[in-house]
Amino acid sequence: MPVFKKGPTASVVNYRPTLLTSVLSKILERMLAAKIIDHLRDNGLVSPEQHGFLTRRSTCTNLLGSQNDWTLNIELGFQTAVVYIDFAKAFDTVSHKRLFVKLHAYGIPGTFLSWLLNFFSDRTHQTKIHSLLSEPENLLSGVIQGSGIGPIKFVMFINDLVDALKQFGVCVKLFADDVKVYIRVLNNCDVQQLQRALDALANWEDVWQLSISVSAQS
Repeated sequence: MPVFKKGPTASVVNYRPTLLTSVLSKILERMLAAKIIDHLRDNGLVSPEQHGFLTRRSTCTNLLGSQNDWTLNIELGFQTAVVYIDFAKAFDTVSHKRLFVKLHAYGIPGTFLSWLLNFFSDRTHQTKIHSLLSEPENLLSGVIQGSGIGPIKFVMFINDLVDALKQFGVCVKLFADDVKVYIRVLNNCDVQQLQRALDALANWEDVWQLSISVSAQS
C-alpha cells in the first residue's frame, strides 16, 4: 500500500511502499526480531552510534550526543564540520544477496538463516489503491517496509558503515539510514580527514549498492 510522504500527491516518488501482512505473520516476525536484537546486544554487534529501531535509542539520544560534542568544541574555541547524508530509497534497495552475507557474518544460525532466506526470497509485489491491485512483479531487493523484521535487518545491513568511517577520526551518528558525520577542525589536516571519510563512504555505498540521495536546491 503506497503511503504518502511529502510533496505533490500526483508524483509516484512521493509515496512509501508499506507491506500489508497478516496478524500471525506480524507476531512471528516480531518474536524473531526480538531474538535477533538479543543476539546482537549480547554479543556487542550493534554500533552504539546507531539510534534507530533500538530500545532506549531515538532521535533525541542522537541529537543530544551530537549537541554535546558540538557544544564542547565551541567552548574550546574550535570549529566543527558536519556532513548530513541520506540514502535514496534505502529500505527498498537493500540487495538481498548482500544482506544474506551480512546475516551470516553476524552469526545467525543455520535454521534461522534458512527461514530468513525463504522469507526474503521469491516474493512478489503488488500495489493496492482502494480496491484496485496492480499486476504482480518480482521483489528483488528491499527489507520489506511494514514488516516486523525489516527494521532490524536494515540496522544490520548498515551497521559496519560506522567502523568504515570512524577509522578516519570522524564522529558518526546514525538514525536508520540517516547518517551524520562530523569532525573537530583544528587545521586543514582535519578537513582532509573528513574528505577521506566521505571517500570511504562513497566506496562503501558502491560495494553495498546503496545510493546517496543528492538533490539540487536553489
